[in-house]
Amino acid sequence: MLPNSTYNLMETASVVSKGLYRYDQFHKDAKDCQQCQHIWQMMKQHDEEQLSRIVQHMKQHLDREMAGGARGATAA
Repeated sequence: MLPNSTYNLMETASVVSKGLYRYDQFHKDAKDCQQCQHIWQMMKQHDEEQLSRIVQHMKQHLDREMAGGARGATAA
């Protein structure tokens, strides 16, 4: 079973990832407003950076949990 902290990272990565594709449509829909297009572009970039941070940290959690699980399995 995953600890809540790891599950929360996974859930957040999923939500952010699912939302990223929508920014392209929002950008297209804003074809008559350059400022809106800029906002959607900045939002997408921000979410991509956030997703990268989340995934990197989630990997640390999973690596640590796998190492702990492997130690527990050898001790049994």
